[in-house]
Amino acid sequence: MSFRGIIIVLSLFVLGIAFSGFASYSQTIVTPHSEVTIDGKKLAQQNCASCHGKDLKGDAGPNLHEKGALLTEETIAQIIHDGVNGKMPPMGGGGLKNDKEVAAVAKYITSLGESK
Repeated sequence: MSFRGIIIVLSLFVLGIAFSGFASYSQTIVTPHSEVTIDGKKLAQQNCASCHGKDLKGDAGPNLHEKGALLTEETIAQIIHDGVNGKMPPMGGGGLKNDKEVAAVAKYITSLGESK
């Protein structure tokens, strides 16, 4: 085998080792180990308390404890997502990033109604 052939084989060998190390590294980063839990209570305090009061029992907006007792989780999620006739802004005034956060807040508000 010529000197040039040896250099090519060695280069391919080094690239193979480098790629195999990179492949295992990227797999570790991309594969999630657990699902992230969304804290509906914390999101409600951050996004709802300014209008519905610190305890969410009403202020400029209605009492969410009462709404949680009267409405389904799906209805509350729809209200949060779409807003209400200009009285309530959609998606918690823009503070909620996605439907999973909206669902977590809706679930929390429903639980407030159950604690009566």
